[in-house]
Amino acid sequence: MLRKAIAKGLEIFDWWSLRFVRSLIKVVRVFETKQHQPKTPGQLRVATFCAYVVITLVTCIVLGLMGTLMAPHWQIQTNTTHIKVQSRNTSIASSLAIPAHEGTYRIKETPIEVRLTSKVTIRALIREPIGAPENRPACLLIQGAGTGKSSQVYGDLASSMASAGITTLVPDKRMDDYTIFHRNYVSMAHDYGTSFNILKHWSGVDENKVGLYAESEGTWISSIMTAERKDVAFTILTSPPVYSGRQQMAIAATSYFETAGAPLALTQDIPRLTALNFSVLGLDYADFDSLQYISHLTQPTLINYGTRDLSMPIEQGATTVISKAKANNNRNVTVRYYDANHQMRVGDNMALPNLPLAVGYTQNLDDWINGIASGTSAQEWKTPMVAGFQPHQRYAVPSHTTAGLVTSLGQLFALMLFGTGLCVIAFLLGLLRSIGRSIRKHGNKGRLLHSQHSIPVSTNFSRASVASMWITGLLSIASTLGILGYVIVVVSQALTLQRDTEFLSSLWIVLRVASIVVILAFSWLCTQFLNPLLVRLTGREGNQPDEISHVFNGLQRIIMLCVLCGSALLMGSLAFWGLY
Repeated sequence: MLRKAIAKGLEIFDWWSLRFVRSLIKVVRVFETKQHQPKTPGQLRVATFCAYVVITLVTCIVLGLMGTLMAPHWQIQTNTTHIKVQSRNTSIASSLAIPAHEGTYRIKETPIEVRLTSKVTIRALIREPIGAPENRPACLLIQGAGTGKSSQVYGDLASSMASAGITTLVPDKRMDDYTIFHRNYVSMAHDYGTSFNILKHWSGVDENKVGLYAESEGTWISSIMTAERKDVAFTILTSPPVYSGRQQMAIAATSYFETAGAPLALTQDIPRLTALNFSVLGLDYADFDSLQYISHLTQPTLINYGTRDLSMPIEQGATTVISKAKANNNRNVTVRYYDANHQMRVGDNMALPNLPLAVGYTQNLDDWINGIASGTSAQEWKTPMVAGFQPHQRYAVPSHTTAGLVTSLGQLFALMLFGTGLCVIAFLLGLLRSIGRSIRKHGNKGRLLHSQHSIPVSTNFSRASVASMWITGLLSIASTLGILGYVIVVVSQALTLQRDTEFLSSLWIVLRVASIVVILAFSWLCTQFLNPLLVRLTGREGNQPDEISHVFNGLQRIIMLCVLCGSALLMGSLAFWGLY
């Protein structure tokens, strides 16, 4: 039954292929001087060459069109939204009396446990000033991305605040529901809310003067808390993404790739990748919309950015928060820019361990919190609202991140996996066919000898066909693995801020050449597949094959079709990366 279905399918395919090839033969016949002149072997070569050229051109056009359709209708643009600092001095001073400054008090540390659910309890660390007056301010410190125990993070910040008369609480990050694939920021905000309630009722703390400090990813959590809780007295946003992770990653990857010296063609591929739906891996948090929460910002706010931070919208982020707060009649938003990296540390643009904080950073945090606790309004600051080193954000955050023809990571994986699988199936079928022929030769030599005289030579793969299949299949797979490896190399160099333009450009050229060779091999294999039809139409066919030869021809064509279809899918994945 299966055999008949395959035979019928091949018969239909032959009919359509015959019509295609006949149209090609008309091109050859234009050059014939006599319409009924007997066909010659030279005409077969001309027909084969014409078919090869046409197939190559069609393949190039189709892949180029696919590459265009796979690209989203947006690109990363140069940022034109700039903010002007009013002073290079980052210090913060209120016109009201400030009760204490950094280093005023000795510190007491108290480890506690915070019960989040009936089954989950985390550790936390309270730091409070010894001998400070009652009704003092307090600050809950929220961690950014990654893991962190309360005893290993924010030690310098929390200690500085405590020495300035501010009680601090640093809880562990809850890790049982936090992975690279899944993060629920609303749930995390509620967990931090439990710690916030403990801090509000801690001895010596004024419950109306308790606020938040958050860094990077943690600012998404704090923005939820400031929107949902009106008992938050103030909020400090350090290196806030402000926009969704997908939007932020688009400009971060572009900046990092450019810094690493990646070819422009690959850098322009970033929108293709960042626009994909990553639900096959989870990663739903990439589309977390923090702006819906920042739009409800009514608390006094301090924004801190490092001008050496390549990953954040250091200008757009600040202007967006200012405008959202202003819409809520909140003008008490202070912005400070430091000559520092993403973690407000100096000595290296990378987030390396044991780097010192930017000069004046902890002192400014303490003075701002104490100024807010003293009731300082937007008009009562003696220092400018926007100050520090002049920032320069290279790229603008895209307003939308819609995908092109390939909309999800699953579709891209399917192209690569199915393409590779079909090529592997072809190789296995070829191997089984060779083993079967070898067994029949040794088991029934007499009858096969007679069959060899009756079966046309064309029923066996020619050397050109075998070479075409191997080159097309293996080079398609190698090119796909090559582009994936190349992207990994670029990402690793980008994340470590290593620049090697010549090396990356050379590799890119190699990949482009390999992808072109894949087209040439693929087109030649298509021509080999159509060769029996070319022979028939140019009058060069010999005796009609018998029943056995039809079986072998069917298997051969299945093998070649697997290679052709698999390579076509893999070339489609190469088109996604802009290699065509």
